[in-house]
Amino acid sequence: MNKRRNIKGQAVVELSLVLPIFLLVVIGIFDFGRALHCWSSLNHQCVQAARAASKRSNQLIARNLFLSTTHTSLANVKKVFWESRSPIMSENDYDSINWENTGIGTNTDTVTISASFNLTLMTPFIASMIGNNGSNNGAIKLSASATEKKE
Repeated sequence: MNKRRNIKGQAVVELSLVLPIFLLVVIGIFDFGRALHCWSSLNHQCVQAARAASKRSNQLIARNLFLSTTHTSLANVKKVFWESRSPIMSENDYDSINWENTGIGTNTDTVTISASFNLTLMTPFIASMIGNNGSNNGAIKLSASATEKKE
């Protein structure tokens, strides 16, 4: 009878040693998946906005001119960018979106959209290791950029 009690005690001790590490690994995998999803969504937003900015409004007018009247407006590009946002990405966590000097409304033949997003990690240990990029909240900065040639 005493031997059976020792086996139960051993299982409890092993569980108490392994469970925190196991939970840290599982939540770390969840954080990695969120980071990958957010980066992919941010990249998709930049690509969609750059594609919208590179489309010619009227294919018959001035094929060699790149003016604000021949291509999509900045307001429409911003609309496309925000429509492509993932629901798990809060608008408040976007760090910078580069609309200026992107080729929108200018006579350049390319459009470049770039953005960055601050993702707050759920794993406190991993957040303290990799997430302190000048902030105290344990966020990592994800960045994406897309360049399209105007039509």
